[in-house]
Amino acid sequence: MTDDPGVRDLLSFLLARDTMHQNMWLAAAEELKETGAEKMPVPSNFPQGKEATEFSYQYLNFSDGARAGEGRWAKGPSPDGNGEFTYHEGPTSSVPMPPPTHPDSRFYGTTELPDTMEKAAGLAQDTLNKE
Repeated sequence: MTDDPGVRDLLSFLLARDTMHQNMWLAAAEELKETGAEKMPVPSNFPQGKEATEFSYQYLNFSDGARAGEGRWAKGPSPDGNGEFTYHEGPTSSVPMPPPTHPDSRFYGTTELPDTMEKAAGLAQDTLNKE
């Protein structure tokens, strides 16, 4: 860990927000069950034939180590009673990585110029704009 107070404050805040998000999902799921609108917090009226069901019960481990595979979410029957959880170490090869995107450079403080040209342009601009 770090002793940096800013980093510690940020982590403390992010953990608090994670607690809020978990509780929001739990509250929403409870409300859906109470009203009878849904059995699960996933739209039950979505045609299951259009769902990529081969991934519906796969836990893909992106954690450091394999301990996450010991969790209830990684093995055994699913709460909806429609499947068995399976554990997979990292992403599966069945889902291809999309090609990298090329964002519009106008959205960022960068240009399409090669790095050496960009550095030279920045140096010239800094020289002309000295206070």
